Amino acid sequence: MQHHTLDVEIGRLLSGPLLACGPDVTIREAARLMAEHRYSAIVVTEAARPVGIWTERDALALGTEAAAATRPIATAMSQPVRALPAHTPAREAAALFAREGIRHCLAVDDAGRPLGLVTQTDLVMSQGPECFLRLRTLACAKPPRPHCVDADTPFAAALAQMRERRLSAIVVRDADGGLGILTERDVVRAVAQGALDRVSAEVGRYASRPLRSLAHSRSLYSARQYLIEHRMRHVGVLSETGELTGLLGFADILRDLEHEYVRELQDALRERDDALLASRASLRLADQVVESTLDGVMITDLCGNIERINPAFTRLTGYAEHEAVGRNASLLNSGRQGAAFYAMLWQSIEATGHWKGEIWNRRKDGTIFLEFLTISSIRDAHGRCTHYAAIFSDITQRRETEERLSYLATHDALTGLANRTLFTERIALSLARARRSGKRVAVMFLDLDRFKLINDTMGHSVGDEALTVIARRLRDAVRETDTVARLGGDEFTLLIEDIDDIRHVGRTAEMLLATVAAPIRAAEQTLFVTPSIGISMFPDDAQSAKQLLMQADRAMYEAKDAGKNNFQFFAAPMTSCAMERIQLETQLHRAIAANELLLHYQPEFDVKTGRFSNVEALVRWQHPQRGLVPPDQFIPIAEESALIVPIGAWVLREACRQARVWLDEGFDFGRICVNLSARQCLHDGFLPQLATILAETGLPASRLQLELVESMAMTSTNGGIEALLLELAARGISLAIDDFGTGYSSFRYLQKLPVDTLKVDRSFLAQIGDPASGDGSIVRAIVAMAKSLGVSVVAEGVETPRQFQFLREIGCDRAQGFLLARPAPSAKMPRTLPVFENACDSHAMTNVS
Repeated sequence: MQHHTLDVEIGRLLSGPLLACGPDVTIREAARLMAEHRYSAIVVTEAARPVGIWTERDALALGTEAAAATRPIATAMSQPVRALPAHTPAREAAALFAREGIRHCLAVDDAGRPLGLVTQTDLVMSQGPECFLRLRTLACAKPPRPHCVDADTPFAAALAQMRERRLSAIVVRDADGGLGILTERDVVRAVAQGALDRVSAEVGRYASRPLRSLAHSRSLYSARQYLIEHRMRHVGVLSETGELTGLLGFADILRDLEHEYVRELQDALRERDDALLASRASLRLADQVVESTLDGVMITDLCGNIERINPAFTRLTGYAEHEAVGRNASLLNSGRQGAAFYAMLWQSIEATGHWKGEIWNRRKDGTIFLEFLTISSIRDAHGRCTHYAAIFSDITQRRETEERLSYLATHDALTGLANRTLFTERIALSLARARRSGKRVAVMFLDLDRFKLINDTMGHSVGDEALTVIARRLRDAVRETDTVARLGGDEFTLLIEDIDDIRHVGRTAEMLLATVAAPIRAAEQTLFVTPSIGISMFPDDAQSAKQLLMQADRAMYEAKDAGKNNFQFFAAPMTSCAMERIQLETQLHRAIAANELLLHYQPEFDVKTGRFSNVEALVRWQHPQRGLVPPDQFIPIAEESALIVPIGAWVLREACRQARVWLDEGFDFGRICVNLSARQCLHDGFLPQLATILAETGLPASRLQLELVESMAMTSTNGGIEALLLELAARGISLAIDDFGTGYSSFRYLQKLPVDTLKVDRSFLAQIGDPASGDGSIVRAIVAMAKSLGVSVVAEGVETPRQFQFLREIGCDRAQGFLLARPAPSAKMPRTLPVFENACDSHAMTNVS
């Protein structure tokens, strides 16, 4: 939008002569004149002087009385008439329209005589921001949704709706689905035609048809041209599907243009302000700037004597104007900067005309503060320096904040110890020194044993207090040249330098064990905490800071495995084992996406009949290089890294899918059995995930059995596991305890849990035939106990005919093992157990594979 377009005078926008009438003219006659001349307003004059105005919007206020149209126009007009000089720029008129919510304004000459009306439409049609209008679409203008009425709606009711909703137009819907529009101009025409006299007049009779519409993707420019071309002020807006979603009027276009007006006005004001600031003659403005600025200002003569200060100077230094003016600027000298500093300062001013930097100065009360100071030479018209201007701000707090942030970037906020960043830097420096001196460096990784129990039982505030005490003890226990750091949680690291004898490291570790283990008083309680310490040495174990930290961490875990409350030096075999686990974990992350996981299935058979009863799904990992990885090598890694959650979900989905396939084939396999981990069960999304899998695969819940290890089921009855098991049982899912007998074996807890199956661990069955083991007494007891509880028993690890015969003798329900069937892919899994002539014969099952 160009400046000359915005600055066009409104007198040049008048589209025609003024339409006027006397105050005694009836409303109907005024409406007829407006309709005949297609004017949106008529000015009421008396003795050639404007006394009021009646607009299309005022027509909506007539109400529904038939006599309203016969009243004098003076009873319905708005007054006074808003007037502007004809030379008023269009920008100011547009701002007035927006501010006062008007759509008409009288343009008058210098003598106050009316020349004509300027309307909102005139402003929109006259402005030429074609580029802006082309870039904006109808959708961007966000036109309001149209208000629709049926064509047979009484005209008076439609008029009331427009008045109540403050609408300039409504959409009229015909019986055949066609659309028309009733605008304020149509209302004026209807009033002129006597619509208010006809009680039964329908709104459809006075609507304009058809309603012209444009796609919402059209530009505002094309909409404006369309309205001008068809002599309209409203157009419908259609969505992508052709649905009428909006009604755009000139007011909406003007609203978008107002943003451009404001921007151009801001530019003009900025240019004016720049001109004012550039003018040295504007002393008043300069004084206002000096007086109102938050920075201190001091003007001195060439000898440094103060001639003027501003209020901010008093606020920052404490010196009032009468105390500072006439004295030398040296009254602020703090004494912290020497003569050399001030010599360099004045040398810069003489060479360049200015100096800026940080300087310490003294307030009237004697306190020292840091300020950022700029000193500039002030020269006259001949270029001679006459004064110096000093502008300064107090940056003491900012500097303190920066130093605090810098400290927090390298230190632990709770304990004040070095953090990981600073500790890593210290290691790098110490290694460089050690390479020059030929001495050793020790890195210790210290972790507090069972510290999580303190946080969980006594709260984090007590835990934080204990950590603070331990941090202080560690710092006091080592030399000033050594470094203690907190990496986070209850993990600390120590850097011990200048080591001549490795035995010194061992003695230091022993001292740390005793120091940390001393009683701690926190929150009026006595706490006892022990540490586990791992130690790595430079250059013996590694050459880099990263490797030393990693190896000390591994050694710390060795200390925990050795019983906690001890220290361990790093041993080389740890590295290869740990790296192999890290590599395996990394590859396991990709295993699901790479379709490397697969399921093998191992059936369970009824001990009495030999029939197929259930089938257990067992996950396998077909590694591209290692081949088939046994579960005991990757399941523990998955458990530790939380990968067990996505892996468990995949196993559950794949097992349910295969079970559904078997059912569709007519294969009655009993139930599909799937193992669950504690981490998987306690995952927030487990139950919704299970419901989704059953729904998507179409597997009935009664066909699914979930197996939990005994320790997980028995030790969680007062937590989330018990509630989960009850919910699973309520859904009809069978529940089994796997590896029964190896854990807590609490029969009291077993009675509370909705478990229907016990799977006896294979270690008990392996004892069959060994006199020293009691010849299966434990298995006998489990089977007897299970029968009394109404629970089925599955014996795992059946590998010999003697074991199978024993299970029949004691009444065990089902059996599973290599003797009966090995785990195999679904296509190779046997679906029946061979029928033997003498099932009790110890040689009867030698051919089973």
